[in-house]
Amino acid sequence: MRGLVAGALILGVVVFVGFLIAAQVRMDRAGCGAVDPTDPGNYSAVFLANDTPRLVVVDDCQGGYCRSDQGSMPLAPGERVGVDAACAASGDAMTSWRVASADGTVLGYVAVDTPRKRDGLVYPISRVSHNRFTATPSL
Repeated sequence: MRGLVAGALILGVVVFVGFLIAAQVRMDRAGCGAVDPTDPGNYSAVFLANDTPRLVVVDDCQGGYCRSDQGSMPLAPGERVGVDAACAASGDAMTSWRVASADGTVLGYVAVDTPRKRDGLVYPISRVSHNRFTATPSL
């Protein structure tokens, strides 16, 4: 009986390790980081840039890698802010932010579609999408 239990335990460990290896291979093929969610390879460090002539407010981040220190971010004309967006995320899985005018009128959304890790991309506010599920073009 002990041998059967030990065999089942070993089989469970082998299956688990196999799962981790398969997940890592999938992430590598996707061009992203690792199984570890804190690995910087799992997200793209990008910029939201206010290329409009008026103050805008960027807030309400949704999706992977939204940071708690990024609540409501006012951006004056010419300013930009660095943010993190989930890697290998498209459609409803994209990381996105709401963009509003100073008076609170919603102008649109910046939705970051990064099928592969791509640091340094710039997303101009003038190109906001009408919803969170349509990718915003980067420069």
